[in-house]
Amino acid sequence: MVIKSPFITEKVTNMIDSDNTMEFLVEIGANKKEIKEELERLYDVEVISVRTMITSKGEKKAAVKLAGEGSANELATTLGLL
Repeated sequence: MVIKSPFITEKVTNMIDSDNTMEFLVEIGANKKEIKEELERLYDVEVISVRTMITSKGEKKAAVKLAGEGSANELATTLGLL
């Protein structure tokens, strides 16, 4: 399993509304293609792009832009984040 959990902060909440983007904590060895495929399979969404970064705590985060207006908001609501 590549996806560990959704990552939610006030900044991410703003990104959900303005950019249709969500963040997830992922396995350190996961690549963008694996992240995209797993998100599409798990949550039945279309992923446009994946950006990854390593946090100062040594965790890997993925910022995922979704296709379709309001898709990130719907997914966040389904996951109980909003």
